[in-house]
Amino acid sequence: MKKWCFITHTQKELNECVLPPITLADDHAVALARLVPVLGCGEEAAALAFDGLAENCRENPAAQIALNLIAAEERIHERMMQSLSAGLPHIAEQGDILRRAQRLHIQLGVGSARHHLAKIAALDAAVCTVLSRLLRRNGPLAGDPVVYHLLSRIRRDEARHVALSRSLALATGNAADLRDDCAAARRALADILMLEAGAFETLGVDPAVLESDIGTLPNGLLIG
Repeated sequence: MKKWCFITHTQKELNECVLPPITLADDHAVALARLVPVLGCGEEAAALAFDGLAENCRENPAAQIALNLIAAEERIHERMMQSLSAGLPHIAEQGDILRRAQRLHIQLGVGSARHHLAKIAALDAAVCTVLSRLLRRNGPLAGDPVVYHLLSRIRRDEARHVALSRSLALATGNAADLRDDCAAARRALADILMLEAGAFETLGVDPAVLESDIGTLPNGLLIG
């Protein structure tokens, strides 16, 4: 039986995510404040998605437990992002971009559970890429220990989520029928993120390179 390893979270983390003061320069803080809602809006949707996938995975108790743990981690991520946002400058409502992001996450559920898991893996891998670029050595976010620790932890968790989602998606077939949907999901995410291209540029991330990397399905992602 397949086993997956998860990092446990304390009850304090489940109940409370209070952050020390953030010390970013004003322009960097504003840029991050524009990105956090976009990156964080999928956490609740992801938690609900993993809840549903776990419910439909009763014949595989190990996978069901792992999926439930991922759902719990996604809810922790949501609280972390909310706490991070509270420590950053207030940004006027980003209605259009958030609606588009929410629609994308709803559309992930169209099709079989196998397709759903594959698309989640594709988007979570993209999020890991985004976070890695934002957290690169000598970048503005790397200099703030609060921001760096929080986003690094989310990136670490999401990398494990990718491994589990792709493993389950590939367990009952090859990837040939998954690629088009996963590529379309990546392309849609890239289009959404580029609405905040200026924020990425302020944080030292080349938006054109990021768009290309996010909008392309990695060759090895759906190889078992």
